[in-house]
Amino acid sequence: MPPKINDSRPSAEEIHELEEQTAEGARRIVATYAEDLLDGVTLMSMLGVEPTGLVYKKFAEELAPEEAEPAAKKATKKATKKKATKKKATKKKSTKKTTKKTTKKTTKKTTRKATKKATKKSTGSAE
Repeated sequence: MPPKINDSRPSAEEIHELEEQTAEGARRIVATYAEDLLDGVTLMSMLGVEPTGLVYKKFAEELAPEEAEPAAKKATKKATKKKATKKKATKKKSTKKTTKKTTKKTTKKTTRKATKKATKKSTGSAE
């Protein structure tokens, strides 16, 4: 005859209590290692142990305008730097193009002169 097996599963209340204790411990650990408030809240929400009533989207939206101002200033500086480098690049390209055009023109002129002289000499020597 097989041995009797007792039901050793914890009740729903015990499971809920254990979950709360675990979440509380996880929050403490996250708070210890988080560098700032946003970092802590982000990690807690990623782990699923955020405090009751906290909605991460709302929190992020409220905090976003405060952090967006310094980021916007940095973005404008970068944009102006990009524009300046583009202007420099276009100037360099335009100068390269003009130098190429002038060299082509001068080489064409010299070759024309040389061919004219050669034709004059050949016709002059035939007479």
